[in-house]
Amino acid sequence: MSHSAAREMRSPILSIHPYIPAFEQHGTVICSMATSGECDKKLVAEVRTEFRDGSVHHWRVCGEWLTTHPSAIAHIEANGFQEPAAS
Repeated sequence: MSHSAAREMRSPILSIHPYIPAFEQHGTVICSMATSGECDKKLVAEVRTEFRDGSVHHWRVCGEWLTTHPSAIAHIEANGFQEPAAS
């Protein structure tokens, strides 16, 4: 599976909160947007999305996802980052 062919997100991004500093993945702390547990890069941000039912979900993402995913790039260009998330 190619990383460059990221699926477009069905849920709009509400906000992106950086983790300062980025931290290693281990156990249940995994990159939830990547390739179902196959990502081993450091986690750099928490992305908050809104599902169709109006509920808000938090996703941990690595830098590669943040810099290659069309939804993330568009959101960052338009809105920048919000306050850092607690890691």
